[in-house]
Amino acid sequence: MAEKLTTDSVRKIGAPTTGAVTAWDTEVTGFGVRAYASGVKSFFLNYRLNGREKRHTIGAFPTWSVAAARERAKELRKQVDGGDDPAGERRERREAPTVQDIIDRYISDHLPKLACKDEDDPRHKDTKRMLAEIGKHLGVHTLVRDVHNGDVQDMHRKITGSGRPVRANRVLAVCSKMFSLSLVAKAGENKPWRTPDRGNPCKGVEKNHEEEAGRLYSQAELWAIAAALGEYPGVAADCVRLVMMTGARPIEAMRAKWTEFEVEPQTWVKPSAHTKQRKIHHLPLSPPAIKLIERLRAERTKAAARRRAEGGGRPDSPYVFPGDIPGQHIAALWHVWHHVRDRGTVLLWAGSGDEGVAKVVAELGSALGRAPTAAECLGGAAASRCRSSAGCSAIHKAAQHSATRATWPTTRCGRQRPRSPTSSPARATALRTTCRASGGGRERRNDPQHCRPAEAVATRPGAPGNLPICA
Repeated sequence: MAEKLTTDSVRKIGAPTTGAVTAWDTEVTGFGVRAYASGVKSFFLNYRLNGREKRHTIGAFPTWSVAAARERAKELRKQVDGGDDPAGERRERREAPTVQDIIDRYISDHLPKLACKDEDDPRHKDTKRMLAEIGKHLGVHTLVRDVHNGDVQDMHRKITGSGRPVRANRVLAVCSKMFSLSLVAKAGENKPWRTPDRGNPCKGVEKNHEEEAGRLYSQAELWAIAAALGEYPGVAADCVRLVMMTGARPIEAMRAKWTEFEVEPQTWVKPSAHTKQRKIHHLPLSPPAIKLIERLRAERTKAAARRRAEGGGRPDSPYVFPGDIPGQHIAALWHVWHHVRDRGTVLLWAGSGDEGVAKVVAELGSALGRAPTAAECLGGAAASRCRSSAGCSAIHKAAQHSATRATWPTTRCGRQRPRSPTSSPARATALRTTCRASGGGRERRNDPQHCRPAEAVATRPGAPGNLPICA
């Protein structure tokens, strides 16, 4: 049936029992309307391209009037005559990759190439959190080719406005690499997900200025750290010592194997799979580090001999710092650092030049029959009558502002930065609060006369603090 379609003629087309009925228009070639058994009527345009017949659906009646549908059919016919494929473009847009697709591609194609490829690595988990944040801001259903520079700038600005300027820079770096992948065709595909003329939408986004927040540990703080480590049992404390003596990343020390210390004398040869640069790293060991490795090796030899004498036991672990599960390395160091920052803070308070501060720690130790925690010291200062003392007043303020939580600062140790094993750097520090002059409130954080460790710390037998951790 072919006639010029009108509103009345389209309305008169009845719905078939099954299938569909087609009515063709005589004014525009290939233009028509189909009535389905459901009662829906849709305008369409049929055309041939490269020898193949294709159909492009325009819209439903009466949402589209006959006149509007005919004009749209004329426009589509012009595009077809010019070599375009309207139906193919619609299908490509419907099947085009989204932001979620490029996130999945980053995880499958790029993340395994990084040093943090292991799923239990905190950096691996953090990268996935950043990818999820990118999807939240850009929209997981947004097409990759529709993301513009302004969208990325808006994401960077919102993350910065939430009080995380450094995090915004890290998310931007991950997002930039993610869209760089979209400029390269995926394996098995002929076209990239994003054309070169659109480019990487992250280019040109200005990063936030980053101020380095580290500082050097004072000699008093180094003594306190060494003493706190000396009180912690197990190989985890030795792992933290190796990190401090070498400047290595905690994950590199945790995965260290004995074979890495046997390739070259007095050298730690890190495999490329463990380093961030993905290159073999030859790290000369300092005398304290060499002494630490020799002690651990001697303890390993004695333990192996004891097991052989007893006629059993689990085999020797290939790791320098073996975990509780046979054949695996230690899985975490946060518990060590939690102890160090808590116990080290108390030791500094105990050796403080402010008599009020030292008195609070001493009285708590006598009452408890053991060394108090930082939280107990803060609570004791808040409840004591020595608030007139500048030191106790400082502890009282710390109790109010820190909610009885004392932490150590993230600092530098010599040339490299000893990274905290905790998931996030410790920013607030009770040292800045307690080590103040009695008059005027001026800070003396690095004054060993005002903020010195207790005598027991300096003379503790067997404590590794007598080793020059930092040159």
